[in-house]
Amino acid sequence: MEIDLKLLQYAVVLARHRHFGRAAAALRISQPTLSRNIAALEKQLGMRVFERSHRDVVATPAGDDVLQMADELVVRAEAISNRLQLVRDGRGGRLRVAAGAYIHDIAVQPAAIDLIKANPSIRLELLEREWTAVAAMLMTDRIDFAAFDVTSLRGMPALRVESLGVLEGAYFCRTGHPLLEKTALRPADLGSYPFVSTSLPHLQAGLIDGLDTGLTVDPATGNVLPSIAVASFRSSREIVAGTDAIGIGHVSQIKEGIAAGHLALLHLPWRTKLPSSELGIAYKRERTLPPSARTFISLIRKHMRAIGRA
Repeated sequence: MEIDLKLLQYAVVLARHRHFGRAAAALRISQPTLSRNIAALEKQLGMRVFERSHRDVVATPAGDDVLQMADELVVRAEAISNRLQLVRDGRGGRLRVAAGAYIHDIAVQPAAIDLIKANPSIRLELLEREWTAVAAMLMTDRIDFAAFDVTSLRGMPALRVESLGVLEGAYFCRTGHPLLEKTALRPADLGSYPFVSTSLPHLQAGLIDGLDTGLTVDPATGNVLPSIAVASFRSSREIVAGTDAIGIGHVSQIKEGIAAGHLALLHLPWRTKLPSSELGIAYKRERTLPPSARTFISLIRKHMRAIGRA
């Protein structure tokens, strides 16, 4: 049985909007055209995909299975089309990149600025995500590559990993924090103050384990959640500046706050090593990266080297 991919795309959009009018508007086609195409799909499949009512359009139980497979096929087809365009001319197409909160600020965003300046015609989708979301996007071809803490990604045989080096961080707090007044700081002194950061893969739990009494493990993802979990380092920095929470970051991310008198480094004398993580580039082994992706990765490496020399 041959099924038109466009019909599957129409079905996916209709399932998302649950209304023929809204779905047709999103697809930029007329409502009658959408209705005819959905009917054609159901005829090809020999089954009803949707139940219709005056107020709503919902998938049938069998239609749910069809739509799940359709969504995977549509995403895959879009990724292939985009890759072909990128490979063909090296300048067109949309380059999709996901990055973790720390490397996003430190190297990926500055590299993106350099890339756009050198190639204003490039279309770039830059996403800041936690590690489980990054892994899922890599495996489903929703991104071309990821820049992330690769400790957890190394265990995935379908991925190729290129190291960018180990990045050392620091603990920090607001200026005037009560902990800064103590002459002999001990682990027990931290118990009254929450840590704020993005969620961490379990292999990186040591960054806050034994320091944050409020950390938990997300049963759905296995992520380690600090007392205060945020989606970006910027949120972490602002919360630390305005509360007694403690944060983790690279010195370059907090130097302006230190210079302005809002933030201060927090030295934990019983910790003999600074918090650190191995950052790197990850992409599917089967994927051939287009020239624009390789250029972007080279720029990310350049900014990582600059941070290392600072």
